[in-house]
Amino acid sequence: MTPAANPDIPAGSDFPLPVAVQSVRQARSLQWLSYPLAYTIGTTVASFMSLGTSLLAPSLLGPAAFGSFALLTSLFQYASKFDLGLSQLADRNLTTGGASSVEHGAEILRANWIIGGFVLLVMVPIAAFGAFISGRLSPFETALAIAGGALGMIANAPVTIFRASGQVWEFSAVALTLQAGMTVPRLAGLVFAGITGCFAVLVLWYGVLAMCFARAGLPSSRRRASIWPLLRTALPLFVFNALWLVYLTANRWIAAALSTPDELGLFAFGANLALVGLGILSTIAQVHYPKLLARIARQSPGACSGLVERQSLFLGIALASIALLAMFTAHPLILRLFPQFEGAAVSTIALAISCISLGLITWIIPMVIALSPTPKRDAALIFAPGFLILIGAMALGDHVAGIAGQAWGCVAAGLVLLACLLARMYLLGIVTGRSALRIYAVQIALVCGLSALALSSSSPRDVMAAIYTRSADAVPPPGWRLAFEDSFSSLQLRHAGSGVWDAQYPWGGRTNPSNGELQYYVDPRPGADTEEVRQLNPFSIESASLVIRARPFARTSSTGMRYASGLLSSARSFSFTYGYAEIRARVPQGRGLWSAFWLAPTDQSWPPEIDIMEVLGHDTRANFVTAHTRRFLRASMSQFRIPTPDLSAAFHTYAVKWTAEELVWYFDGRSVTRMPTPSDMHRPMYMIVNLAVGGSWPGVPDSSTRFPADLRVDRIRVFLPPDASPAAEH
Repeated sequence: MTPAANPDIPAGSDFPLPVAVQSVRQARSLQWLSYPLAYTIGTTVASFMSLGTSLLAPSLLGPAAFGSFALLTSLFQYASKFDLGLSQLADRNLTTGGASSVEHGAEILRANWIIGGFVLLVMVPIAAFGAFISGRLSPFETALAIAGGALGMIANAPVTIFRASGQVWEFSAVALTLQAGMTVPRLAGLVFAGITGCFAVLVLWYGVLAMCFARAGLPSSRRRASIWPLLRTALPLFVFNALWLVYLTANRWIAAALSTPDELGLFAFGANLALVGLGILSTIAQVHYPKLLARIARQSPGACSGLVERQSLFLGIALASIALLAMFTAHPLILRLFPQFEGAAVSTIALAISCISLGLITWIIPMVIALSPTPKRDAALIFAPGFLILIGAMALGDHVAGIAGQAWGCVAAGLVLLACLLARMYLLGIVTGRSALRIYAVQIALVCGLSALALSSSSPRDVMAAIYTRSADAVPPPGWRLAFEDSFSSLQLRHAGSGVWDAQYPWGGRTNPSNGELQYYVDPRPGADTEEVRQLNPFSIESASLVIRARPFARTSSTGMRYASGLLSSARSFSFTYGYAEIRARVPQGRGLWSAFWLAPTDQSWPPEIDIMEVLGHDTRANFVTAHTRRFLRASMSQFRIPTPDLSAAFHTYAVKWTAEELVWYFDGRSVTRMPTPSDMHRPMYMIVNLAVGGSWPGVPDSSTRFPADLRVDRIRVFLPPDASPAAEH
């Protein structure tokens, strides 16, 4: 579609710059911006600087909050691309010389303002309300993310026009200025004000730049043509491009449906790095593909097939080299820089391999969108099988190997999507059939070869082995004195002011309804429960170990709960501020079982809380350690998934060293992760050991859960620093 001439726009072949930028356009010191290589280098530097946020965010936020940050970043990206296909229309009409860049650019710019206004006034409130209803994301942060993306879309409209019309200097100058917002400003917002500050900075940055860059080409008179003909032409292109963007970020949303919040955070760690890499590739492609696109459009079908094939081969080898590097460096780098994300090493490697196929798609799909005569049909033929395979492969992978399996599902799905895209490229005359087959054969060889190498040498066992090859730590710390020990030759329940353990929470609670738990903690002491309930005494001493047994009630009991289990608390006998707490235990296996050893404050406030051992019965090859604290007037947590051998097969030792400066968690005498001590963890705490059944995290018991289920405890010990004394001591 070629728009009619608009009398409000001055004659000329180039789309105008803002007056402030025009004044520096002729400066000799900035003429290097006229070269495509300058943009390639500049955008790579800016992208690596923005990578700083992606790398620091996990440490600043912790896995669960980082998962939310990743989802909000996806919403920001969706909004930033919500131009209803206007950028793809610019590629189609301006790259091939089918329209005046000044006239057509002005209409595209005005349409972007109208669409952006609609997003800000209508979609932002709707999305915020949806976030409020779901409870998964903060409504205010959701609004900021989408608003920032919408303003970024408006500010980016001139970039699209400059790119398509070949104005390299203008394109480079404006695009790099926009990208700068994703570097230091975004990181500063995250450091000083968390997720809210990060997206608030983006709203401010892109709002100012939209007013600066996106008004220069607007017509000045009130007589303006309707934008609907423009949007009708652009909308099919938007659908095509939007499906690609959604596909790139869909693995996060699928992982959110399949995983717990902490598991999502681990998966999002690798997914975020992969998306950053693909984003760098996409921005570099922007300055290179318009020339190739114009050449393909003007020549006979298949004439440029050899050039496309050579670019694909070079790109595939380059991306495979990066993935190979990731195989050998991901785990040691994560361990050194982000120890709480050690469990993400395997999935990060798999997602790096998936970028071999996805990177090639990123490079060539803008040309397919621009050249497609039936974009809606082509998009459906490419992405319908692509999404189905992605969902199915990730679900199957999750069933087999958790988040690592989800990542390998992304690898398989990427190859399927590439096959669909190459088939459409052949039908569009971009490549010949033989070139398409050779391109795909190279991809299969690279992806399958690296996958085989990774699967043979990189697994959760490798992460576990890395823990075991570390030198054992000096635990308990030298010079610390033993203040508490129970080896459970007998169970000392408190009675008449003596004893060690209470069989209920300090406030008398027998379950934790906020977690949706299904068990009732039976107290076998005389008068604590009815005789019927006391018959299901969960405590016994067997083979010099304490057994905490969970089992179903034979029929509906007076407790109203489905299962009976046990909890022990030292709240009335022993508590301490700072120390080394340790348990040696063997956990049960089966969905719905939740073994735990943790510390809670004696003043019964919450948070804080220190979780030393939390093992889910359906995932007994991992221990979750967590610090719950209060930040910005709300509860938050830093949770770490520690890969382990099968914890249901043998006894293992779990411990934490709690000092005024830091928390250090240990597994079998070796430190596995650490973090600074939160500001609200400087008060006395007591110990709790329990076996919960059901809840929002472990799920409901199923056919894999065998009752009775036993948590076996060999000993519990606490050591205190030389200058410390317990708040209460038995």
